[in-house]
Amino acid sequence: MSGRLIVVEGIDGAGTTTLAGRLVAALRHRGVTVELEAEPTRGPFGATLRQAIEGRLELDPVAIALGFAADRADHIANATRGLTRTLDLGTWVVCDRYVASSIAYQTSQGLDASWLATINRYARRPDLTVFVDTPVEECLRRSSARSGHSDMFERRELLEAVLGVYRRLLDEPDLAGPMTPVDGTIAAGALADQVMALIAERGLL
Repeated sequence: MSGRLIVVEGIDGAGTTTLAGRLVAALRHRGVTVELEAEPTRGPFGATLRQAIEGRLELDPVAIALGFAADRADHIANATRGLTRTLDLGTWVVCDRYVASSIAYQTSQGLDASWLATINRYARRPDLTVFVDTPVEECLRRSSARSGHSDMFERRELLEAVLGVYRRLLDEPDLAGPMTPVDGTIAAGALADQVMALIAERGLL
C-alpha cells in the first residue's frame, strides 16, 4: 500500500514546522512509518535556494521560482531519496511546504499564479494539505522571538501579501490542489490533534 503525503502550509512564523514535527510524532505513536521533510530541500537546488532566502545570494524572482520547481522535481523523482520512492515503499511523508508555498510566495513577488502552477504541474498531489492560518502580527512576534537572522520573506508587507494569496488559493484548488484551513493561533498540541482528526476523517489512516 502506498504511503500518504501530508503537507503543511502557511506563512513564515505560522507554525508549520512545529505542526509538521508534532504530526510525525503522533503518526509514529499510531504505528505509522513516516518521514519528516521540508521544502526547500537539502538537495543541490534547495541549498542554492536557502542561500537566496537568507540573503547570501541574489537571484531574480523568476530564477527563484524555477529553482523551487526544479528542487521539487528532484524531491519527487530522485531515485534514492525521492518522494515517489518513499511513498511507493509504504512510508508516509509529512512535508513542511510544497506547491502552494511556491505559488503564494512567488505570486506576491509579482509572478503569474497560472505560470507558477504550470511549472509545478508534475508535482504529486498530496493526500491532505492543511493551511495554518495565522495572523501576520502573530507570525512577526514569533519570528522576532527566534534566535538567528531573519530571511527575505520575514517582512510585514510581504507576509500580508502572501497570506492574501494563500487565502485566495483556498477558493482556487485547481492551482495548487485543495487545502483545509486550520487555526494557527491555538495551542500547538491542540492543533496537531485537530489535524490528526482530519487525517482520520478523510480515511487516510
